[in-house]
Amino acid sequence: MKKLLLFTLFLSAGVAHAQQTGIPASPWNIKELYQTPPMHETGCCHVAGMRSFFYEGITFKAKPTRVFAYYKAPVGTPPKGGWPAVVCAHGGGGTAFPEWVQAWVDRGYAAIAMDLEGHLPIGDFPNREWHEQAGPPRITSFGDIEISDREQWFYHAVADVIRANSLLRSFPEINPEKIGLHGISWGGVITAAVMGLDNRFAFAVPVYGCGFLHESTVSNFERYFKVMTAAQLNAYKAKWDPSLYIPSSTVPSLWYIGSNDGSFSLDIWQRSVSLAKTPPLLCIPVTSEHGHIWNQPEIFAFADMMVKDGKKMMQITNNPIQKNIVAVEIVSETTLSKAVLCYTADAGVWQSRNWIQLPAQFNKNGASAILPADAQAYYFNITDANNLRFSSAVTIIEK
Repeated sequence: MKKLLLFTLFLSAGVAHAQQTGIPASPWNIKELYQTPPMHETGCCHVAGMRSFFYEGITFKAKPTRVFAYYKAPVGTPPKGGWPAVVCAHGGGGTAFPEWVQAWVDRGYAAIAMDLEGHLPIGDFPNREWHEQAGPPRITSFGDIEISDREQWFYHAVADVIRANSLLRSFPEINPEKIGLHGISWGGVITAAVMGLDNRFAFAVPVYGCGFLHESTVSNFERYFKVMTAAQLNAYKAKWDPSLYIPSSTVPSLWYIGSNDGSFSLDIWQRSVSLAKTPPLLCIPVTSEHGHIWNQPEIFAFADMMVKDGKKMMQITNNPIQKNIVAVEIVSETTLSKAVLCYTADAGVWQSRNWIQLPAQFNKNGASAILPADAQAYYFNITDANNLRFSSAVTIIEK
């Protein structure tokens, strides 16, 4: 009875906190994660000009955990209010990448990159070095679903990202109202969940990763969900899928994916995007490129819009199909230079579809094009005079 009472009190406290902060109820103790985690400086894995340290994560098997991280701020006097900053969440097999930190520093941001898989940035995947106070390992795609929540990798990875935000907010040189989140692949999945759990972020950029993973036809997800029992699958859908949390997010977001991404199919990505309460910006190049790539100019331009110069990126809205004409409305403060209709006549597995690019025509309100009769899906790519490319939502044709 005592254990049941404690659980009931914990659950009630979690629901009350969720109601007060506007975040959804979840397995995480968000109030706890909003506390500044202790730091432990280390000379391990030193990179010139950067700080390397461990910050404390949540407990794992009743023992404290530590998360390795690199951090750097720009040289010079911070702007009024402090530097804007970014939390960098890596993908599967990644680590704390100092190059990623430097990429943001070069653009006037402080940044922190941490290892979310219990490694030190020593060696190459899959042979990176573990450290003694690591949390749980990542086991395939939720291959640890059967054990307790607090011992699962995804639980810790999400918590470690939120704690990184809490840590940055405590640094005197950082503006706590101007911290963004940039996640790639598995880090994008984490970002898609965190943006609905931590409304303190000024912006979020999920790259590739999304929700509805259990509905993906990509083999590296499908095969693992197929072997789950009904109870395990229900547990995943009730607790971990980012689609649970995206609708609660008030964080402005830019979503990035290639048309033929080999890990995250375009259908579940678009479904995830459609859940966002605040209309997001989209960027969908016609490519199958996937990896720890963080040099997309649209991402930095979006961050600048949110926390620096405030110059608005273009907004693209789909119009209904009129006979065989498809069109989008475009609002842009920058001159537009190119409009392209991207469509596929293929059905079946998304990453294998061929995407054809046709010129579209600008008009007074936006752009339009003739949609080929055999099109199965389409979207527009619009490029401005600064060579920044943004996309409309993907429309799937019901046949």
